[in-house]
Amino acid sequence: MKEKDDDDEILQIKMILLGNTAVGKTSIINRYVEDNFSSNLMSSVNMTFTQKTLKIDKQKVQLNIWDTVGQEKFRSLSKLFFKDTKIVALVYSITNKNSFNDLEFWLKTFKETIGEDVVIGVMGNKSDLFLEQEVSEEEGEKFAEENGGFFDLVSAKENKAGLDKFITKLVTECLKKNQNLSSNNGIKLVNQEQTQEIKAGCCAGDKDKRIIRKYSEVIKEKKGKINSVFLGEISSGKTSIINRIQKSDFNPLEKHTDELMKFNYAYNKGKMKLDIEINDVDINQKKSSEFIDIIKQCNIFFIVYDVKSQKSLDNIHFWIEVIKKIKENINKELIYILANKNDREDGNKNAQLIREGRDIAQENKTMFKAISAKDNEGINGIMKESVESYLALP
Repeated sequence: MKEKDDDDEILQIKMILLGNTAVGKTSIINRYVEDNFSSNLMSSVNMTFTQKTLKIDKQKVQLNIWDTVGQEKFRSLSKLFFKDTKIVALVYSITNKNSFNDLEFWLKTFKETIGEDVVIGVMGNKSDLFLEQEVSEEEGEKFAEENGGFFDLVSAKENKAGLDKFITKLVTECLKKNQNLSSNNGIKLVNQEQTQEIKAGCCAGDKDKRIIRKYSEVIKEKKGKINSVFLGEISSGKTSIINRIQKSDFNPLEKHTDELMKFNYAYNKGKMKLDIEINDVDINQKKSSEFIDIIKQCNIFFIVYDVKSQKSLDNIHFWIEVIKKIKENINKELIYILANKNDREDGNKNAQLIREGRDIAQENKTMFKAISAKDNEGINGIMKESVESYLALP
């Protein structure tokens, strides 16, 4: 078969990554497509779309990769994006047995929606953390074999070559399985010009459309204002984080808040403008009517804990329960768990409490991020990210 010129047709194949939050789906895509990795990457709160072109047996393929949302309250939304999928990658973390057990749910979900005529890949991510392994390689292999899929251990952090090889294998199998190519079987023939149109016109704007619709609701209901609050135990660093957001300032001698403090943050995106109120509260007043009123009015909650304090970590559960008791529908609100004081000089000393915090976030279907107010790590842009995540909620 003669090699195709650049102007010839390209095959488009749709691939979706499924799995629980925090298993590393977004990190896998970033490593595979852009060859980068961030240990502070936030969990996805929207379906995102990325493309990569590769050549298999002289055939040029444009792989359209969808990153789905693993949190419970978004799972029904994931189904909307299954149409025309030809490759499904089920992702779990080898350090989290629950994420492996939940593959049964994801397998059932996509089979109910798009049937069984797909290529299945099972990825055991975070193979670099083999000392913390909770799922054996044999368990992953057995699950893939029983469900007619392919298996491999991967590491978004350390092994791009392994990812490239495995995904190429899935695409090759897809091409074998779909030899009669047409737009009806999820593999589309397009030319170079059309691929540019698709890149420009695809659902890259869907998120903005959802944000605009939600923004209009906020304008109507809250008069263009969103309220946020930082919760957590004394000395967890709430005020230091707010100072970083407000003034890019850090005071190692910062005293704990003994009164209600309010700050404003201006969110601007094009013609969209929102005022974000940031509340810093005295936790000694957590039973007061003023504290309860603040919780009632807030839409974005930052629960902060100290990665050096087990007690601070344990109290995350308390704060989640406080929000649940006061808010009528917690699914309409955005909750972040922030692991603060993950300072550079401490290296891996904080790893255990960070993992436990991430597990709590996963169990409660909340967002998670490890940060450092002292080093200003992970704080830049966090308000903008939180606002857009809230506005993009279903």
